[in-house]
Amino acid sequence: MLEFFRRNQVLLSSGLFLTLSLVLLSVNRGGTRRFDPLGVVFLEVLRPMQSGTTQATSAVGHLWTRYVSLVGVEAENRELKERLRSLEADLHRDAEIELENRRLARLLDFKAEVPSQLVTARVIGKDASGIFESFMLDRGETDGVKPGMAVVCADGVVGRIAQSTPHAARVLLISDHNSGVDAIVQRTRARGIVEGAVNRSCSMKYIKRGEEIDVNDVVVTSGLDGIFPKGVLIGRVSGVTRKDFGLFQVADVVPAVEFSRLEEVLVLTSPPREINVAIEAAERARATPEPTATETPAPTPTPAPGAKRRTPSAPKPVTPSAPKPSTGPAPQRAPHA
Repeated sequence: MLEFFRRNQVLLSSGLFLTLSLVLLSVNRGGTRRFDPLGVVFLEVLRPMQSGTTQATSAVGHLWTRYVSLVGVEAENRELKERLRSLEADLHRDAEIELENRRLARLLDFKAEVPSQLVTARVIGKDASGIFESFMLDRGETDGVKPGMAVVCADGVVGRIAQSTPHAARVLLISDHNSGVDAIVQRTRARGIVEGAVNRSCSMKYIKRGEEIDVNDVVVTSGLDGIFPKGVLIGRVSGVTRKDFGLFQVADVVPAVEFSRLEEVLVLTSPPREINVAIEAAERARATPEPTATETPAPTPTPAPGAKRRTPSAPKPVTPSAPKPSTGPAPQRAPHA
């Protein structure tokens, strides 16, 4: 018997489980759920496993959704950052263009006041040695720029051309110790020479001791040095030195131009004498009042010698004209008896 069960244990086990399954199915179809002890056991055993599996699946799905969303947000954030950088660059470029337009507008206003041929130039470099106070310009001899020409800006005097090449030029500033400008005090017309100082400022020397000059007096060019036209602003007096001896006094002058912020300048290519003559003519024209327009009588013609002078005759009265006859055949006259 035992030998039979050993040989056929697979068939017997399969048949037993099949019979048990059929019994359970028949019991369940009958609606008697109380006879399903294995189902209750399986349900209790599988409930925590199913709940854990559901929670794990939900957590993984949530993490995956957040990961995909973060990937999209990162790409959008990168795109927004690039757009922000582009807009900031456009804003800075527009602001720079606006500032340049303001500077050029001031140069145009100054150009309208100075009757001279002008060349607009940009500052492209500064002296790096520190020995000279000078700038490099992007205009040269091909543009009409030559050594000795005056360089100004909307704020006042800048300097003069010290050296030029076909496409560049070097400007010696008035704050350089080798520079000198013939100047006058605008209020008292006291004359002197404005020279550069070692501390990158200016001083007005050779002012007669008896001349009146005070702090905050305006100093302008005199137009007598053959370089700068008359009346261009140089700066203001910041201090006056009067010694107990000597024939002259010295005034410290603060330049009106901030050379560290200078970007565009004007080079005066016309001779200073012509500019001064034009300035004086413009001043006289402004000072002279304009005459009122009056009607001038028409000139009477003079008769030729030997010709008889005609006396004007009185106008003839106008008489009404008779009505014109109708345009037709003329009437025939009756013969005489």
